[in-house]
Amino acid sequence: MSTPGAGFEYPAQEVSWVKRDILLFAHSIGCKADELHFLYELHPNFAVFPTYSLILPFKHTDQDVINFYARSQAIPIPGVPNFDSSRAVDGQRKLTVLKPLPPTSEGKKIELRNKVIGVYDKGKAGTVIESEQTIVDKESGEIYTKTVSSNFMVGQGNWGGPKGPSTVNYPPPDRKPDAVHVIQSTAETPLLYRLNGDYNPLHATPEPGQKMGFGGVIIHGLFSWNSAAHGILRELGGSDPQNLKEFQARFASPVLPGDKLTTEIWRTGNVQDGLEEIRFVTSNNRGKVVLSNGRCLLKAPTRGIQPLPTISVRSRNTTAGPKKYTHQKDDVLPPSIRNAAKRSPFSKSYDTADFAPPIQIKVSAREYDQFGQFWLRDNCQCSECVHPDTRQRTADTFKIPEDIHATKVFYDKKKIQIHWSDGHVGGFDQEWLNIHKPTYIRFHRTKVSPQDIRPAVSYDYVMSGTQGLYEWLEMIYIYGFCFVEGVPINPESTKTLLERIAFIRHTHYGGFWDFTADLTFKDTAYTNEFLGAHTDNTYFTDPSRLQLFHLLSHEGKGGENLLVDGFQAARQMFHENEENFMTLSNIPQPFHSSGNEDFCIQPAEQMPVFNIHSRREKMYQIRWNNYDRAAKSDWPIEDQNRWYYAARHFDHVLKRREYHLKTQLKPGTALIFDNWRMLHGRTAFTGKRRMCGGYINSDDFLSRLRLLKHGRENVLKHIGDEIFSRANPGIFF
Repeated sequence: MSTPGAGFEYPAQEVSWVKRDILLFAHSIGCKADELHFLYELHPNFAVFPTYSLILPFKHTDQDVINFYARSQAIPIPGVPNFDSSRAVDGQRKLTVLKPLPPTSEGKKIELRNKVIGVYDKGKAGTVIESEQTIVDKESGEIYTKTVSSNFMVGQGNWGGPKGPSTVNYPPPDRKPDAVHVIQSTAETPLLYRLNGDYNPLHATPEPGQKMGFGGVIIHGLFSWNSAAHGILRELGGSDPQNLKEFQARFASPVLPGDKLTTEIWRTGNVQDGLEEIRFVTSNNRGKVVLSNGRCLLKAPTRGIQPLPTISVRSRNTTAGPKKYTHQKDDVLPPSIRNAAKRSPFSKSYDTADFAPPIQIKVSAREYDQFGQFWLRDNCQCSECVHPDTRQRTADTFKIPEDIHATKVFYDKKKIQIHWSDGHVGGFDQEWLNIHKPTYIRFHRTKVSPQDIRPAVSYDYVMSGTQGLYEWLEMIYIYGFCFVEGVPINPESTKTLLERIAFIRHTHYGGFWDFTADLTFKDTAYTNEFLGAHTDNTYFTDPSRLQLFHLLSHEGKGGENLLVDGFQAARQMFHENEENFMTLSNIPQPFHSSGNEDFCIQPAEQMPVFNIHSRREKMYQIRWNNYDRAAKSDWPIEDQNRWYYAARHFDHVLKRREYHLKTQLKPGTALIFDNWRMLHGRTAFTGKRRMCGGYINSDDFLSRLRLLKHGRENVLKHIGDEIFSRANPGIFF
């Protein structure tokens, strides 16, 4: 041996991996959602990220955590001291890819063969152990990858060994980089990355790092190394794993959790055997180089990875059927569109590093809260940014630089003035910012059964002033319905009553209705037949919110009205079978109104029975009308059966008597109800029956209620506010 330890071979070690390991690795180094071939195992081009083999010397065949120190000290190197592996950090890595790894090692016998190249004494600083690892198919002898590694044993030098050869340096060109890749680490970054198999406690708990002089936890050097490899492949290699053939970098300084890593990338133009030499440097947000001597051999991509033509996305916590999103492949798009897409500044995924970090703002005498700086600038309340009369935004959001940040913040009693990096000086009331601080609490509307109470107001009270109008609307909102007694028995007075709320909505049935069961409009409602519990307007993109009925006359029998609180029925269904509830929340259905020759109305998109607010996870609308449901053709048989089973469950709950409120309408008493919440129906009837009524839109109803309940100034202060409080008008659905 020319130097101590050189040529020593460790026993061959079996290594293995499954697809889940490949997915975890790609996620942990920053692969993006538009690189599904690294992140989705059913993608037709699913592939192992080309640097994954560097994990295998740590992972072996493990599917559980191991004692890192015990494994590292298991086999000493002859002729050199026994080093303390608990004080080891990465020095440098050079990977050569000879053959892509398969997505799983199942059915193969793969070995890690590891031999020492040299052990070098660097004096007081420590010792470098240089070795070569190859990943080999034991049966065929084929080599997948070769890696030359150096580990630095901190403070473990001066044992009289050779200093070792000097390394070749690859400085970057003295010009602007051709590409830049940024990744923002967090406190959780090393905790996620270690699950790949590198369980060194240095990257999880502060004690080892404190002993080694790092001050605490540091991120794996190979995280920085692998994420830089990903950045280069993404920026210059089309994210095609076949294009990365060689990659190396020196670990120049430790990376701390929370560091933002910027990799500057240069093309050299040096091409040999179809591979171009790439140089790069990675620095942290304090300007310190963390990866130096960066060099990569990259094959210029001839064609990018093709996206999966159809992607099935399932909502969380459900096995309900998938929504399908179809993407056109590049080769069927016109060249002009393909080229424009490649040049677009938005071809990359959103990155939090593009925005300035949050800022602390004082929102009350003793309280500070974090705010996004772009959000603050975009929502500046000064007269230059918000029109004083219309209260509309006048600032152009998209002219604000993404990295906008505050340069100065001044407090004057309850006023806040902020100076911005784009030169703007704006301001806020402290109260306004306190209202709009970016947190919210989930809430649930009051649960009242229709059988528990019969909310009612008098016509005269509603018409006499705003207090009566407010109490009427508040009862509709809380209970889902309300009776109005003492209504003059004529359509004109009923129309005036509805118009106390807002404009009456016009539909293909007209505006205000005054009808008998004569099938003027081809709809079951215009017959004398039985009507099961349903909601109206399921065929509209925006169904009407309020619906009012006033029976003017009836010369016959029957026609008893039915109300069912759909929210209570859905809640009961959820408790009985959550999967059924989620099925009706996620599988959309088509609806239509096509009875008359001049109409064939359908919503802009198919909608589920239950609409759940995306942020508050709270139901706000039900669409249930089996009469208007159209034939759905774009769903697998399995999903068909799942939906029919869930729908049968909901129908069963709706027919339970404990959820029913039955009433026989009489002339002079109007019934108004929330069509997004309450299902209505009626029994069959005989004779001639005259009914009048109309619809009110949701936004008009809620606008009226907000202003009556909270006052205009308070409503304006809370625009955009989703924080729940009793005083907040922004919580209305």
